[in-house]
Amino acid sequence: MTVTEGESGTAAAIFTVTLSSASNQTVTVDFATSDGTATIADNDYLATSGTLTFTTGITSQTITVQVVGDTNLESPESFFVNLTTPTNAAILDGQGEGTIQPDI
Repeated sequence: MTVTEGESGTAAAIFTVTLSSASNQTVTVDFATSDGTATIADNDYLATSGTLTFTTGITSQTITVQVVGDTNLESPESFFVNLTTPTNAAILDGQGEGTIQPDI
């Protein structure tokens, strides 16, 4: 997923987590961001973590990561959203990559 950062404020990077099929049990999975070339220390994005809960019949949930805009001249940078600790399911692809595209 790619998001243009903007010169100020924040922009939403939205990741979609999808079950391969509907479950008759509640499914949960934990998520957390991690640095790549984009880092929290450089104020490139805001860390986020939590738990997604898929109730019966729900097959898709989203995770929103706020990307912080700036006027720095830089190359595209990346960060990750990692999925862990599933309940009543297995993780097939446990990492999503976000790319921050500078707009200047």
